[in-house]
Amino acid sequence: MLGRLIVGILKGIIVGGLLGFGLVKLGFAVPPAWIAYIAASVAGVVIGLIAGKPIWAKDAKIEAGMKAFVGALLGAGLMFAVRKWINVPLVLPDPAVKALGAGPAIEASKQALTMGTFAMTSLAMVAAVLGGFYDADNTPEPEGEKKEAAKASPDPRANGKASAAPKGRIATPAVEEDLDEDLDIGVGKKGAKK
Repeated sequence: MLGRLIVGILKGIIVGGLLGFGLVKLGFAVPPAWIAYIAASVAGVVIGLIAGKPIWAKDAKIEAGMKAFVGALLGAGLMFAVRKWINVPLVLPDPAVKALGAGPAIEASKQALTMGTFAMTSLAMVAAVLGGFYDADNTPEPEGEKKEAAKASPDPRANGKASAAPKGRIATPAVEEDLDEDLDIGVGKKGAKK
């Protein structure tokens, strides 16, 4: 479970960081609240589709869709919490500002630059929480159950084929057979004595 949690957090950091990097490149290093909430909802949708049981897995379309919908709602709610309560000042060195290529946008908002308001860090935190939750919640089937399910015969009504005869006779337990014989003998003896 710990391994799945770490993988989910890493997926979230990557997705949120990439979305935040895109916002920084568009000039929204410290986005207004409405852009931050929309970006967090998009991050929640993407994480819902890829974390846990991904949408491309067998029989996962409905589950991934539900996770994506809930992820959009939770993403916006988590973004509210991050912007309100994560007020750790963030100081970016000049080489990092130059590497991001958004110098004017960051320079103009140096006073408001915190972990909760900077697009890359806030979206990475939101997506990491959601990714960790979804991946930790996804418990894979044990290997033995997968093999048994594969060996089980399909429902004959599902594919239109007639079912094969059972391979063995289902016997009643020996205890019940003994009781039946005792009852038959007991009834026979009582009838004979009268």
